[in-house]
Amino acid sequence: MKRSEAAKYARWSAAAALLLASLTAGVYFERKWVAYREKLKAPPPAPQDVTRRSNGLTFSKMEGNQKIFTVEASKATDFKDKDASLLEDVKITIFGKTGERHDTIHTQSCQYEKLGGSIACSGEVQLDLASRAEAERAAKNPDWAVQQKVHVETRGVVFNRGSGLARTDQPVKFVFPNGTGKALGVEYHSEEGTVRLLRDVQFSLVPPRNDVAGKKTASADTREPIHLTGKSLDFERESRTMQLYGPVEAETPTARLHGGKLTLALDAAFRAEKLVVTPGPNGKNPEMESQGADGPANLSAKTITAQFAPEGWLTRIEGAGDVRGSRRTGKEVDDFRAEHGAMELWPKVNQPREMNLKGSVQLRTQADKSGEARMLQTSELLMEFAEGEKGEGGKVRRAETLGAGSIEWTDAALQSGTPGAAANSEAVGTKLQADKLEMQFGEEGKARQLVANGNVVTERAAGGKPAQTATAQSGVAQLLAGGGWSQMDLQGNVNLREGDRSGQADHATFVRTTQTVLLTGKALARDATAETQAPRITFVQTTGEIRAEGGVRSTEFPAKGSGAQLAAVPANISSDAMQANSKTGRALYTGHARLWQGDSVMEANSIELLREARVMNAIGNVRAVFPQAPGQSPSQTVAVQAGPKKPRLWHVTAGTLTYLDAESRAHLEKNVVAHSAEQIMHAAVVDLYFTRAEKPHSNGASGSATASPAAGGQQVSRAVGTGGVIVEQGTRKATAERGEYSATDGKFVMSGGNPTIYDAVEGITTGRQLTFFLADDTIIVDSENGSRTLTKHRVEN
Repeated sequence: MKRSEAAKYARWSAAAALLLASLTAGVYFERKWVAYREKLKAPPPAPQDVTRRSNGLTFSKMEGNQKIFTVEASKATDFKDKDASLLEDVKITIFGKTGERHDTIHTQSCQYEKLGGSIACSGEVQLDLASRAEAERAAKNPDWAVQQKVHVETRGVVFNRGSGLARTDQPVKFVFPNGTGKALGVEYHSEEGTVRLLRDVQFSLVPPRNDVAGKKTASADTREPIHLTGKSLDFERESRTMQLYGPVEAETPTARLHGGKLTLALDAAFRAEKLVVTPGPNGKNPEMESQGADGPANLSAKTITAQFAPEGWLTRIEGAGDVRGSRRTGKEVDDFRAEHGAMELWPKVNQPREMNLKGSVQLRTQADKSGEARMLQTSELLMEFAEGEKGEGGKVRRAETLGAGSIEWTDAALQSGTPGAAANSEAVGTKLQADKLEMQFGEEGKARQLVANGNVVTERAAGGKPAQTATAQSGVAQLLAGGGWSQMDLQGNVNLREGDRSGQADHATFVRTTQTVLLTGKALARDATAETQAPRITFVQTTGEIRAEGGVRSTEFPAKGSGAQLAAVPANISSDAMQANSKTGRALYTGHARLWQGDSVMEANSIELLREARVMNAIGNVRAVFPQAPGQSPSQTVAVQAGPKKPRLWHVTAGTLTYLDAESRAHLEKNVVAHSAEQIMHAAVVDLYFTRAEKPHSNGASGSATASPAAGGQQVSRAVGTGGVIVEQGTRKATAERGEYSATDGKFVMSGGNPTIYDAVEGITTGRQLTFFLADDTIIVDSENGSRTLTKHRVEN
């Protein structure tokens, strides 16, 4: 080998050795560099108290094959000499005993105590409540999950693995569909899926928005939230039920509700569906107050229930047990009470549509200005309201009892309008009851008419006056805006009673202002002493007056009163009209008045009866017939007639007649004419004197019955005429200033002035006093020269 080739090989060998050395050094330095980089990336060395660190931790609680909950953490750190682990990015998923739930608790870090099984999370904690179906739906549509989720935020939560209870006493905020709230402290029971807010609970319910296609509806900006406060709250996710313990309060801008316990049921979309308020431990009934356009209203009951539409407005309010309420409308106040009450409301406007009260129902209306009151009582009442605009008070349209009912009015104390006259401080009460009552209301919501049907009974009473009662088949009352009534009409078999007075008719009209009752249609009125029939009869309650018109027919009963009596039988009276007063005992019959009693008859333009004074007054075109007391007559001396005789009657005409029963005397004036079968008397004034008839008896001498007027009837026994007396008997005529007839003796005594007898046969006889006998035409003349007797015998063919 040449030297040059050897050098060449040597250089190649050195280069190869250098290359191998470089490759070896490169590999070495590369490994050192990788080790250095790994050292930089490696976690710091564990502290002295840390035993082990892991990147993930998961454990679950099982009951049989059912997973109750699962705890997941992204990191877990175990500590030396401590039975605890630090969990980071913690998530607890609760499935429940049936696996139908999917609640989650999430926080950044917790301390897990292995021995006790509790997990303490000191930082912020979020609790989300959902069902398994909702979780599956949310996985497909995250936006839906946000809308339906019940979300709770707090801190300082301790979760017990064994009991499944999560608890904190820190402030809590919670959000659920259509509502938000806050409280102090919360407990979550994972096995039951319930949440309890421990103290100072406050939350608001907001009606859902009804926006369509991004546009707001007309009511979107007018939603009224409901603010609720209470001592504590239980929420059951599965049943969607909230129970707020009290004292509780629910408030809107126009209403406030107080109670002991409030239960709120939510629908599937977590919208308010039903709210129930009950008494608390103190036993005080819940009460709801509201402020309407017309004024305030309140409602209390042992249980108050409100139901909501999905859109958020109220659809029904119900009270059960000792229901009481009041409502001010304008210038009057309505108070009601019942065992149960329910109110249906018009959609959207939260105004009443229909109200039903049941069980011992009482509805009282009190007018502020007049002081008048109206009380309705029944077993069940239905009220209907007209639909109104939002913000306007609901107006009552109609009310009816669904069973027998009564309504009672109390009039305010009547004030006298006459200067110097005393005010009447006695209130007057009126009551109406029937099988069914129906009340109609006007446009202003004021009652205007009451209709009663079936077994109608009315009663009206004033202090110190007899109660006035009436019965009928049906009736209608016209009502005043102030709460009282103005007129009441009863129909069908009307019967009226007031003290010892009574009446009946087909129809009756009561007028409040005049305090009168008008009976029409076969009207009849009675009291202790009389009975009256007429087409129209009017009772005046304040004065005791009775008025009848249109053809009056009355009967006076002698056995029941102390009035003037012409016979011991009822007196019948007819006239065009009658006006009487049971208190004063006066009765005035006018227009073709006629009275007949026993054998006595009286006719005049008017006949007045004064019961207490026992006086009869007849005025205008008086005509009367009276029986004569038995005595001698011309027929008795000539022949005996077989069979009973008719009573001898006196027929009288005059301008006026006054009969005084105490004196058994009738006083007649103004062109008096009195005549019997034998004679006629004319005089300016005539007084007829009567005696009572005895029982009929037999005349032993003649063997025939004497004239026998009704037993106890008045009979003319003497007649005295004064002032131009003229007596006519056949062809004989006697004149004097005074003439006196005696029925017992059958004679006339003429005296005063220049007594004169004109006789077609005997001529003229005068004397100071002339006495002539009708039986035998004997005349006794008493003159200054003494007395002498003239006798003329008559024989009748």
